[in-house]
Amino acid sequence: MSLPEYVITEILSRIPATPLLRFKCVCKSWHNIINDPTFIAKHHQTISATPESEAVMISQRSNATNRRVLLLLRSPDNVVDHDFSTFLNDMFGHVRLVGPCNGIVCLYGYYDNIVLWNPAIRCFKKLPASQLPRPSNFKVRGGDLGVGFDPKTHDIKVLQILFCVSMDSQIVYQVEIYSSRMNSWKKLECSMPANIMCYNLWSMVYKNENFCWWAQDKNNVEVILSFNMVDEAFEMTQLPSDIEPLGGQHRTTRAIMPLKESLALIVYRQLEDDKVFDVWILNEIGGGVEAWSKLTRIGPISGVEKVLGFWNKYECILESRTGETVLYNRVTQKTKNLGIYGKRSRLEVLVLTESLYSVN
Repeated sequence: MSLPEYVITEILSRIPATPLLRFKCVCKSWHNIINDPTFIAKHHQTISATPESEAVMISQRSNATNRRVLLLLRSPDNVVDHDFSTFLNDMFGHVRLVGPCNGIVCLYGYYDNIVLWNPAIRCFKKLPASQLPRPSNFKVRGGDLGVGFDPKTHDIKVLQILFCVSMDSQIVYQVEIYSSRMNSWKKLECSMPANIMCYNLWSMVYKNENFCWWAQDKNNVEVILSFNMVDEAFEMTQLPSDIEPLGGQHRTTRAIMPLKESLALIVYRQLEDDKVFDVWILNEIGGGVEAWSKLTRIGPISGVEKVLGFWNKYECILESRTGETVLYNRVTQKTKNLGIYGKRSRLEVLVLTESLYSVN
């Protein structure tokens, strides 16, 4: 006796994305279920609620070859070598990992060199280069990127912010947005309310349909700059009022990164030997200083440079002074060296849950 379709759907929604793809071959009805957009959304929601579903993608530059290598960490004792080096290094001289958004990672080389990639189902799409006219008498000198999901239109969107400089050193921004549904770019007629802190390129995080950057407003006041993929508008959020000022003799700095469904602000002193990381949680985008809650203080921890991310319930992912990836358990306060090395300050980490979302 065959099971009802709703029971089959419920069972399939609990299977991780990679092995689930094999079930497409069982029969036509299962194939149709797994390809259905409603099921894809339900599957991602179900899998995301399982703590052990999170994996850590580690991007590093090899000390020996200087080539980009990607590793996938499924547990502290299970490191999988995803040798996408040919794929990455043939397409990009330099690449940043942006996201993830619904299990999709955005690879960003330089402006107009952008790829959407779902590593779970091994599909990728190189975005068409923007054909929008750029400011006359200005040259594009760089850019920044955001990626997010518009739940109203079920659309993956990519935001490209171009830094354009004139001969007399004037700077203007051009903001462009790509729609995966339309497969095209459009120019946003909006001004940049804050300047992204470019010297901290990895301080970015996707939060629901918002993409966020650490930035400074026109008065050089630190803010969280966010872009909403539904409204297609920027917003600013003040930082907590009682955090240590930026810079100074200890070179105090910041980082922002996802912590479960929240945005975490990390404040720490770069020049201290034993690092202490203060962690704040953002409760509401667009709020004032009261929008933040102090979550915890991590450390002191010796021999580390910075926090790269948070994983599962209690693990912090750190970079050591020698360029090694280290796990720190916030409960036991013990560290675990993973033996994964790369060039110092070239380690990137994304914590992602596998999904069936297509980049096409």
